Amino acid sequence: MISISQDLLHNALKSVTRASTKNSLVALSLVRLDADPIGEMRLSCFNGESAAQARLPADCNEALSMHVDAQILHAVVETLAGEVRLSVEDNALVLQCGANRTTLRQVEEELPLIGEQESPPAATLSGSLLRSLMRVLPFASTDCSRTVLQVLHLCLESDRATALAADGYSAGRVRETIEGPQQSITACLPLGFARLLASLVEERDLVQIYPLDEARFHCRVSNPQGDKNLTLATLAVSEAFPSEQIEALVETARQNERARLLVPQSSLMQSIRMVQAMGTQNTYLKISAGAARIASAETETGRARNLLEGSTEGQPASAWFSAAYLKRFAEAVKGETSLRLGMPQQPILAEAGSFTVLIMPLLLEGAKDPFPEEEALAIQLPEMSAA
Repeated sequence: MISISQDLLHNALKSVTRASTKNSLVALSLVRLDADPIGEMRLSCFNGESAAQARLPADCNEALSMHVDAQILHAVVETLAGEVRLSVEDNALVLQCGANRTTLRQVEEELPLIGEQESPPAATLSGSLLRSLMRVLPFASTDCSRTVLQVLHLCLESDRATALAADGYSAGRVRETIEGPQQSITACLPLGFARLLASLVEERDLVQIYPLDEARFHCRVSNPQGDKNLTLATLAVSEAFPSEQIEALVETARQNERARLLVPQSSLMQSIRMVQAMGTQNTYLKISAGAARIASAETETGRARNLLEGSTEGQPASAWFSAAYLKRFAEAVKGETSLRLGMPQQPILAEAGSFTVLIMPLLLEGAKDPFPEEEALAIQLPEMSAA
């Protein structure tokens, strides 16, 4: 018999079952339960790409190891309250809580187990720092034909951590200061694993990173309260991510700056929503005469135009781009943001603190300036003779 708090069991299942999936392969929809008399229970799931394991304290007087349907076990435990007792009878898992008794059949499949981390972690990050790095995830490609871009590129150096993601039309980069490993660590993590990790880490957590070799990658997530002990594992992607090319594009965009706009995130977000309300993503940004104006492309229903708040500097500059990419940036930042524009055919650079986004421009044939009347006209006055 094993006794465990419903809260602990429910929270652990809520986390690990995110690494299970309904699939033609039965094993990928299972959760493995392991318990031993030392007073620890382990719950493990695997979806073919990522593995998750939760360790939690339990009152055990017998060993247990079996596989049951992950989602059904989670749903059953969610309905219970108080202490839950687990036992095995006739090759089935029995859950008892008060007058409730539920039986789940054992499934004869095997799941891979996450091994023990015998070496110290290569790096330890706060949950808030990891969540900051994960802000690049919306910029990763979802196109199955671009597998090299369906990753999170993570580089841990002695003094900083850099996260990169790109889809071929935009790229996101976050750099944070850390106390990192003596030797740099670089890994391309599958997008599904990176999203799973981001969904399970909270601001108060501690994340320990264990790159076991060039292929295997482990993360251990815990919190100061001691009620979270998760281990996530995956195989790193071996294809070469174009990190150097992205870094070069960012630096080139910075060097080619003609005009810069400093604008509050709230004003930027309001203008993006205005453009999208017209049923288009095509957006025109123009900086001239000390002001910044933004407009949607002309549609059947009309055109939206707006004057952005903030300050500008530099020469007149303009560009067409997709509002969808700028929205991903705006949704991930707060406070003041910076937009750098070069020539119309050059990338736009958006920055806010440690977050940098590169947006490729749209080259629209026949597109016209939505603000021609805003240009100042030079007026030549006749010379006046002195009286």
